[in-house]
Amino acid sequence: MGVLEYAVISTQSLSIVLIIGMVGFVLRPSKRELKVLADINVSVLTPALLFAKISGSLTRSILGLLWFVPVMYVLLGCVGLVWTRYGGQALGLSDGFRRLCSIAVFFSNVNTILIPIMQGIAASPDARFLLRDANDTAQQVADRAIAYGMIIGIMNNILRWSVGVAIMRPAATAAEISPEDNKKTSWLTPPLIAVMCAVAVVVVSPVQKALLAEGTYVHTLWLAIDTCGDACIPLTLLGLGGQLRLQLTPRTDATGPATSASEQKRGVVLVLVGRFLIVPAVSCAALLAIYVYVPGLVPLLRSDPVLFLTLAIVSATPPAINLMTVAQQMGVYEAEAAAILSCAYAVGVLALSVEVSIFLWLASLIHST
Repeated sequence: MGVLEYAVISTQSLSIVLIIGMVGFVLRPSKRELKVLADINVSVLTPALLFAKISGSLTRSILGLLWFVPVMYVLLGCVGLVWTRYGGQALGLSDGFRRLCSIAVFFSNVNTILIPIMQGIAASPDARFLLRDANDTAQQVADRAIAYGMIIGIMNNILRWSVGVAIMRPAATAAEISPEDNKKTSWLTPPLIAVMCAVAVVVVSPVQKALLAEGTYVHTLWLAIDTCGDACIPLTLLGLGGQLRLQLTPRTDATGPATSASEQKRGVVLVLVGRFLIVPAVSCAALLAIYVYVPGLVPLLRSDPVLFLTLAIVSATPPAINLMTVAQQMGVYEAEAAAILSCAYAVGVLALSVEVSIFLWLASLIHST
């Protein structure tokens, strides 16, 4: 298959994200309406998606091989931090704004972007090279990608509200934002609880077999959970479009330092290059090096091309939309966060189309060897 075919698969999968997100953007939901959607999503639909996909697509042996996923995520995050630290200094960015750029490069949009892209790719008849063996199916490919991505997504959320807030705290302190003004965010969220329960099910094989045994009432319960999970992605994309439109206008009561237009542009360029070029390049180089020189280190990377593709796409997605939430929570750089997000998602459509095409080509190459 040639480059053109990979480009078609890439743009078709990204079109799903763009179309549904644009509907949410055009609908212009209010902040209250978005909160209701978010509460339903976080409390019910996302936990259902996580539990169903992890418990239904992973086995105990595969779970033990996935230690590499969080390690790779942290290493790529460190690459982003190094890039923004020294790149920001070279571009003359202020310390506080450079910290915001660090969070934008470190924490990517995992769940909202990755899942629909992988579902679209898996559904394409030209992506059969992603099948692990003759018994593999397109649905299983998508489910495994979701399961791999969810592990990163959970780490993303935990670290964003711990490491991310810690990175930004000096900027808030410099702006004399009282710590009491910042909302407390619990790390033990319904999605994380769902992942813990799903992992427990996978580890205890008899429980997993009982849940997945067709024709039983227990399996009917699992199917109900899986059906709820299917509603998660469309609702999330609608919310993403609405949230992006709402948050492009910073609050009028925002406090803290402001950057000049020139510095803001330099910061946006720093983030775009880091998220769409530096981190993906390092990610692919590291994955290919492991595949070629130390294949025994991560056997799953050789046996399942979906793992390579998932990690590569995650490394190239735009910054997490929660970048604005962190800025609002800390009370600093809200206008700058809005500028970064608007540019990143505008550029991301084209950048991801090209990069996903390259990732598909690389995945096909390594799987054919």
